[in-house]
Amino acid sequence: MNTFQRIFVILSYEWSRALAKKKILALVTLGIAIQVLPFVLFTQIAPGLLTEEAKATMWIFGALGGQSLFIQLVGIIIAGSAMAEEYEHGTADLLLSKPIGRVEYIIGKFLGGFSLLVAIEALMVTTGVLMGYATFGPQTHLQYAPLVFAAIAYSSLLFFSLTFMLSEVIRKGSLAMLTAIGVFIASQILYTVLLLLHLFSVAAGEPNQFYIDLSKLLPTWSASNLPTFVAAELMPLLNNPLISLAVGEIALSAIIIAIYFVVSVAIAVTRLMKSDVAKRTD
Repeated sequence: MNTFQRIFVILSYEWSRALAKKKILALVTLGIAIQVLPFVLFTQIAPGLLTEEAKATMWIFGALGGQSLFIQLVGIIIAGSAMAEEYEHGTADLLLSKPIGRVEYIIGKFLGGFSLLVAIEALMVTTGVLMGYATFGPQTHLQYAPLVFAAIAYSSLLFFSLTFMLSEVIRKGSLAMLTAIGVFIASQILYTVLLLLHLFSVAAGEPNQFYIDLSKLLPTWSASNLPTFVAAELMPLLNNPLISLAVGEIALSAIIIAIYFVVSVAIAVTRLMKSDVAKRTD
């Protein structure tokens, strides 16, 4: 077996391990249900509230609907147990006793978990597009769907890599997931507080840009906003009251995601390479 084959074996194993978790399947099912429900409600209860132009762009509403919350949570659950579960079950020592290097092992685990997350994202985006067609007829701007999907996948890299790092560093799956969720919630709250502080400074006649600049460093700013920034750039004249697309700094948000990714992966690799692989953690 060469290096690529060994990485693929670990990648395949990671898919099997993650899909065996009922909470992942339950969360994905719930996410898709929440995607479908608004389409059903609008067609059954208030079909006349939307213009023909709005109806033709409802696929965007469906595609972006779950990316800021459900996708992030699914990524956290997959990554949170990726490394930690092997220590908790005592299988890390067994896996690494095989003819596989630690770098191959961690690459296979990361790519396995993230490729599964991307597949789930593809399913949810596809569901949004299909529901747009099924409930409101032919859709426009579909040529941009692959780019919107790419932006969603890339933005999810931030919390996935951050949680993956916590999984390796803490080596307790539940604690790694709770820590990542805590970071997610705290980031959302702090982001809101910083925006309010900026509004207060504007109301006081002394606008303070520092609050806005600081808010952009928070993980939720780039992870939640990049897909909408991309959609707004591609479809600037979109007229749909259900879709809020704000023009933003695509390059800056992409760079911030890349920084979080590089730092998180570097810490995880360093931790694995320099520490003993315990047979079991309690």
